[in-house]
Amino acid sequence: MQLAGFAFLGLPATYEALDVSPDQLGSRFRDLVAAGYHGWNLTVPLKEAALPFLDWADATVSRAESVNTIVVRDGRLLGYSTDGHGLAAALGEAFNFQIPGQTVALLGCGGAGRAAAVELAARGAARLLLLNRTLDRARQTAARVAAVNPACATGCFTPDDPALPTELAACRLLVQATSLGLRPGDPPPLNPAWLPASRPLFDMIYQSTPLQRAAAAQGCPVADGRGMLLHQGARSFTLWTGREAPVAAMRHALDQALAARAVAAEFA
Repeated sequence: MQLAGFAFLGLPATYEALDVSPDQLGSRFRDLVAAGYHGWNLTVPLKEAALPFLDWADATVSRAESVNTIVVRDGRLLGYSTDGHGLAAALGEAFNFQIPGQTVALLGCGGAGRAAAVELAARGAARLLLLNRTLDRARQTAARVAAVNPACATGCFTPDDPALPTELAACRLLVQATSLGLRPGDPPPLNPAWLPASRPLFDMIYQSTPLQRAAAAQGCPVADGRGMLLHQGARSFTLWTGREAPVAAMRHALDQALAARAVAAEFA
């Protein structure tokens, strides 16, 4: 996707996948700066671990306590979180969903989930249901939401809380932000029978999952995470290059890559 964007604009840049553990971050960042890199993305579990190494953080990072995009400028590491932007753009694209005044359930309060929660709050959501395996993390996210928008009410639950079916019925949207569904055999992150009928499900995982299929079978509009991946990546592209991202070219490359991966998985 990023390579397609660079090629479309004729930019002499590369985009590579590097396997880095949290305890290597400081040294790897120094090596990347010395090698002339202009920036990079971070994925789980590095979105929180990278925070101490930033020289400056955008308000999106400060709100979410999560960083997924680093820009190198004059040797300094500038941090941004484009996850929230990607989510908002994807929701509008997939469901024409307008956030202000809405009640949204958010499943998972890790780095991406927390970024999504604070973005929803910042954009005027009326209430967020925060579902997480550990209530402490959900409550930490609720505190971040309150700091961003005190008018946004929150409720914290574990995914097996028997009160959830009633709570979910009041929601206009469910956002799935856990990693469950990435690997074959993963259990669904929520009892599919509890999904409220006809409510949209946005799953940040950009492949078909059991939860997505169950929601579709119950008549719920469903979108996977490729739209969020596209738009958060396009925002990163602009931060690195100062150029408007060629979204259509990037979307085409992303769709091709995901289709090829799906075929490879099918015959593995």
